[in-house]
Amino acid sequence: MNIEFLDSSIDNFIRFLNTNYQLVTQSYEMLKLKAEKEKFFLVSFEEYFYDWAQANWELLVERVVCSPNESFVVYGSGSDYEAAGHSRVFFHKAEPTHEIICVAKSTVLDWISEAEVDLTKFDFDAFVSIYEKWFDISPPFDHILLTEKGAVGGNYQQIVIPFEQINISVKKIKI
Repeated sequence: MNIEFLDSSIDNFIRFLNTNYQLVTQSYEMLKLKAEKEKFFLVSFEEYFYDWAQANWELLVERVVCSPNESFVVYGSGSDYEAAGHSRVFFHKAEPTHEIICVAKSTVLDWISEAEVDLTKFDFDAFVSIYEKWFDISPPFDHILLTEKGAVGGNYQQIVIPFEQINISVKKIKI
């Protein structure tokens, strides 16, 4: 694990999301027109975005930080391009060996509930932004979406925290 590259890799990834977001939305709009014309099922923009984000997460963060036999938990919902086949774009069968964790710099408040939260009870999910009264996958990607550990089905908590309130670290997954 090349932990010394973690912060710069994360910063590069966020810059990449911000710089290229308009291109991925334009690409999705073209796909939408194609789906209407050829009458095929169109995935949601969120699914399309996470396919794109997962590919770039693997290239810009995982390959830089992880050693050859290491990998991170998928970014967001991962890639579902080959539905139910795998959630990774490269090295489909790679099992995660490490997870991204968020460590509070001081007291952390959830943007949704405005309550103080214990980050050890949540898993890193993705970078998001605040849009009106909710979070959104759009620039400037200055907040972090975290999901309650062990979340199954639809009965779980998600929190959103400003990126500036935390430090990013890595934790080995116990097998």
